Amino acid sequence: MRSNNLSRLVKIIALLLCTSGLFWLGFNLVARYFRIQQLQEASQLLAKQEYSAAIAAYNQLLQTGTARPHLLWINRGYAFAGLDRYDEMLQSCSTATEVNPQAAFAWNCRGEAFYHLSQNEAALESFERAIALYPQNATFWLNKSQVLARLQRHEAAIAAIDRAIKLLSRARLRNLFDRRLRAIAFEQQGQSLLETNRKQQALAAFEQSLEYAPSYLAAQQGKGIALYRLNRHDLASAIFQQILQRNDLTPEQQVINLLYQGISLCQIQNTAAAEHALNQVLQLATDDQVRAIAKAGCGIR
Repeated sequence: MRSNNLSRLVKIIALLLCTSGLFWLGFNLVARYFRIQQLQEASQLLAKQEYSAAIAAYNQLLQTGTARPHLLWINRGYAFAGLDRYDEMLQSCSTATEVNPQAAFAWNCRGEAFYHLSQNEAALESFERAIALYPQNATFWLNKSQVLARLQRHEAAIAAIDRAIKLLSRARLRNLFDRRLRAIAFEQQGQSLLETNRKQQALAAFEQSLEYAPSYLAAQQGKGIALYRLNRHDLASAIFQQILQRNDLTPEQQVINLLYQGISLCQIQNTAAAEHALNQVLQLATDDQVRAIAKAGCGIR
């Protein structure tokens, strides 16, 4: 069974997680350039998520005529992103591309701003500019894949994510951050493979993601959905039960996992447990389509 609404909710969760990871990468790479006291102070404010203070610090630094001003505009843009002020992020990142049109990270920053503003074609164009300037950067390919998936261009998304994974595989696995990035890449690959009904390949991708980050929610959930679509309902139910033990789920995440747990239990004829899960969905869900599925119980499965 597949619901357009369920797919939408799954995508939202996955995209939010992936975007968070890629933003972290952009900031850390840019921050390497900052060495003098004032620049370090500004970047530390950003790292501590003191976004308003960071913006003020970057505004002050931009008045000093410091070297590499495009880096200040980029990090200023990410500070605005931390406050969900994406119009201002776009303005700052776009200024970075004007100051230095050859700065690949400026174009990537601009692309992320467009992405958050749901201006998908503009985001894609910006990511492609970043790739043209720095084709060996896996992050840019990850971001390109993400926006292609949103545009429903799934084959192109798979090609982009495959390129990112190849680039990552050539680099040494040095630290937790590298593991996180690989986890994001394989999870994203799994989502696109699910969209093209390559269920077994998607399952393998999610499992690979979980090898790098065992507690990665989007990969756990993707694995459960892939198992469900492969008719391995007992294993799918166990995955969703495991996810529901987490204490960091948003209400929307709780609903989608309860729903999948319920319909998985229906398939293995554990009706009592299924109805219990689906009744919890009815208590929590506000979406009419989700509520309709839960209300039907095991009768339509």
